Order: sequence, then structure tokens, then C-alpha cells
Amino acid sequence: MCSSAVLKFLPLFKDRCTKLNVIAVDSRDKLEDTTAGKNFGEQHFSELEDESLKYAVIDQFHQKFGPAIFHIKKQSAIGVAVEGIDICRFGKLCLIQIATKDQIYLFDIFLLGPVAFKNGLKMVLEDSNILKVIHDCRLVSDCLYHQYRVDLTNVFDTQVADVLQFSFEAGGLLPNCVSTLEESLIRHLSLPTTKAQFLQRSAHAVKDNPKVWTYRPLPTCLMQRAGLEVMYLLSLRSVLMDKLMVDFTTQVDNYLSMYRNMPCINLGSAEHYSMELPYELKELAVIQRLRREDAMKSYKIDEKGLLVRPHPQSEKISESEGRVINTDDIPELESIVPSGENAFEMQNDEIPFLEPSPDCTQDLCPPLERVSLSVF
Repeated sequence: MCSSAVLKFLPLFKDRCTKLNVIAVDSRDKLEDTTAGKNFGEQHFSELEDESLKYAVIDQFHQKFGPAIFHIKKQSAIGVAVEGIDICRFGKLCLIQIATKDQIYLFDIFLLGPVAFKNGLKMVLEDSNILKVIHDCRLVSDCLYHQYRVDLTNVFDTQVADVLQFSFEAGGLLPNCVSTLEESLIRHLSLPTTKAQFLQRSAHAVKDNPKVWTYRPLPTCLMQRAGLEVMYLLSLRSVLMDKLMVDFTTQVDNYLSMYRNMPCINLGSAEHYSMELPYELKELAVIQRLRREDAMKSYKIDEKGLLVRPHPQSEKISESEGRVINTDDIPELESIVPSGENAFEMQNDEIPFLEPSPDCTQDLCPPLERVSLSVF
């Protein structure tokens, strides 16, 4: 009796399961609706016509995944970016972009799943020998750590570097906001207008509908945006490092020529002043003050005392060049006026080559703090 009852209701049970499977399949297909992806690209922004933007999509483990990880592992620095829905510990990670000097990889985490990190991505992102260049790593770090137990190490954040560089140019004053990646690329790399507008339009479109990152296959315009986000990170880091090191490299150059270019030097006098702060380094305080004065004139100040930073296309002063210090702005220093042939030779800013002389017992060199060879 029991067996006959089971057999009686078995066809109904199978029919119900079939309906549930159809609903599940329909729901999944709706999430990966390729038509929606095409419409998104057509309605919001067109594809970027740029043959130089080449990328490799890694959406399967065989063939492409292993060689990509092996190539990345050999790099000393890589650019890293992510895409998804509300990127954070509670969001959905869909894509990880990694750029090397000669290749851009788009790892499709939406299809690969967490296994992608166990198969090599975690090893790369936690490798202390590989510098990871990221623009605003805060939510990226939060997402990777809490969802995939990936602890990012050895990171160069270009958003932090941009703020430090602005403060450096403003004599220690801070901006009222951080810069987006698009603004940083325009400001420091003079990104072409077509690419800048493409990034801006796509950013607005994605913000309106972040679920587009779940469309499969991804629209070409979205993959181009993802590739473009990491394409210039390594170059951006290089430019920012050069700007942050301007004063350091200038002072090192001054150190190299401080004794070498003097007409004659008394070693005892040089040893006496070797541990005192040279005048060249004291000039840094003057330069900082002049930069602050320039910044106060060039930028508006908000109620918190921070400098209001305009869009890079509307800035009056090009930050890529920095503040050029006029030598007339620096207090005049006493200098030694050479005589005879040396005076004639040095009129053209040429310093004569003098051989060391054992008879040079007279102290012809002034105290080091009174001599300035700085050029700003």
C-alpha cells in the first residue's frame, strides 16, 4: 500500500522538480544575459577604438591560467585593479585586472570562483617581492582579506602618492579631497582626451548599473575599461616617484658638487663643518615657505583649512612641472669673488679644474654654511 502511494505521486514530484529546474535555469540565464550586455554598451558608451589596448581574458584554468600566473610571478612590479558589485567584504568580486610591462590579464573571478586564488592569485598578491601598484587599495584590501583570506603586501597606492605629491608642491598643505584614477592619469600622465572621456563615461554608466559586471560574456566596452584601468598604473607610479624625489635628487646633486667645485679647500675646515647642517639643506625651509605662499594664492580654502582642488583640466598651475623657485626669492648669500684668470673663466659659469697643491695652506674657502650652489 505504501509502495503504491509513492508510485502514484512520483510523476507529480518529477514534474515539480522539472519546473523548479526551469526556473533556476531561467534565473541564471537572466543574470548572464548577453543581450543586456550589448544594449548596455550601445546605450551608455561606445567601444574604445585603440589598437594599443590588448588584453588576455582568463576565464578557464586550462591553457591560459597557468602561463599567466607564471609570467606574473617573474615580475618585480604589477598594476592591480578589481571590478564588481559594491567591492568590499560584503560585495561581489567579478574581475581582477593585472598589468605587467607588456601584458594585461583580466581574471574572470565570476566564472573561476575562489579556486583561482588557491591556484596562484593568492601567492602573487601576497608575494613581498612583487610590488603591487593600486589606486585606492582600501576596499580592495577589505574584499580580498575577508572573502578570500588574501593579505595584500608590498603595495604602492597611487592615490596616497598623489596626495603626498600635492602636499609637497603646496609646502605641506593638504587638498580637500583625493583624486580619482581618471583625474590622476590626466594630471600626471596627460592622458589623451579620448581615453579620459571613455573612462569617465564608463564610470558613470557602471555606477548606474553595477550589475553589468555579471554579464557573460562581458561587453567589449567593459573589458576595455577594465584593461585601461591597469594599463597606466606602472607609468603613473614612476612619474609620481620622480615628483616625490625632486628635492632629494636636487640636494644629492648639491652634495656631489659642494666640495668638488670649490677653487680650493682646506681639509681641516671641511672636517670642522662636516656634521653641521649645510646651507643647501637649510634652504628647504625657505622653499617650503615659498610653496605655501604660492598655494595660498592659487587655490581656494574651505572651512576646514584645506585647499580646494579643481579638476585637472581647469587647474591654473600645472602640477606636472611643480613650483619653479626663482633664485631671487632665496636670500642672497655671501660669496667669494675670484680674481685674475679665475674671475675671467667663471664669468661664463665655468669652474676651472684645479689640481691639488701641497702648498695650499692658506684658508681660501669660506665656511660651508655661507656657500650655496643650489639650483632650483
